[in-house]
Amino acid sequence: MRLFIVLLSLLAPRGGHGLSSNGLKTFKSSVSRLQKQITKKPKAPEPPLLERIGLESNTEPKTFQFLFQQIPDLLTASFPLLFRLGTGMFSDGYSISLGPRDDKRYTVLALGNSQIREISTTIKYSKQNLPIMLYEFEGCPFCRKVREAVSMLSLEVTFLPCPNGETNFRQNLTTTTPFLVDPNTGVQMAESDDIINYLYRVYGSTKSKIPKTLNPDNPLVPLSAALGLLPRIARGTTYRASNVPETPLVVWLYEGSPFCKIVRERLVELGLPHTQISCPRGSYNRDRLFDQTGGKFQVPYLEDPNTDVKLFESAAIIEYLEKVYGLPEPNVKYL
Repeated sequence: MRLFIVLLSLLAPRGGHGLSSNGLKTFKSSVSRLQKQITKKPKAPEPPLLERIGLESNTEPKTFQFLFQQIPDLLTASFPLLFRLGTGMFSDGYSISLGPRDDKRYTVLALGNSQIREISTTIKYSKQNLPIMLYEFEGCPFCRKVREAVSMLSLEVTFLPCPNGETNFRQNLTTTTPFLVDPNTGVQMAESDDIINYLYRVYGSTKSKIPKTLNPDNPLVPLSAALGLLPRIARGTTYRASNVPETPLVVWLYEGSPFCKIVRERLVELGLPHTQISCPRGSYNRDRLFDQTGGKFQVPYLEDPNTDVKLFESAAIIEYLEKVYGLPEPNVKYL
């Protein structure tokens, strides 16, 4: 009502008490526009990101399920597990315990009022204030050794992928990969064996021992790491164009899982920085993820702070990475 009074006062001729013919026409036009704005339907809210890119929200893990077309990838991604004798799958000090049932904690098997739990007798909590930074790439056998140590110690590490052709992180290096930067101690170092010794010395317990499968004096260690990667040597080695996110993605996974490996390959190929929360068997990080997801556990599990998307299932995660961060390959014309 106040708006109409203002319009009337503006359109009324000076010294008069009514509207001129031109003023009346202008007034009617203004009222018509106002009515259209008032009756205009509100804009429909934009659908969620996953719906826009044709993906369902995978909030429920599908245990022991995978796509048929994944079988070749999963088989070849299992070779490192065999050649490396499962190194990285189990936490340092891995053990099994039987105790009273507690549905609020991750467990392998619950039987009546009892449950079987996987625990670590040496790594029971994190000694980190900040994630360690590691320059590396998936197809490097020396990087593989360091990732195995990272996994066994249940560390949080921000990986800065440096595959061939990558320019965002690789150009900062003046040495070979892997290269470690630890903001907790100020230490920077190269050489995989030195990095492994450092990680165990600083983040292991007094009872922690470097396993024989990571022994720097054993020539079979780098050989087995290289042979394990051979069937998929082309994956996780060469960079593909992408939109690099402002904030690193967060992935819960562990070394040794073929499902985790194929996701990491895609993260590396797209040059996407990602913070890995290592959760090998027996790790306290399994309880963290179990609690965070409301009583569910399955890896890989992706959290994207840039889009607030959270996903289980390796196939869905790979498709998400491609659709959100991958760029189409440029058209190549042959003369």
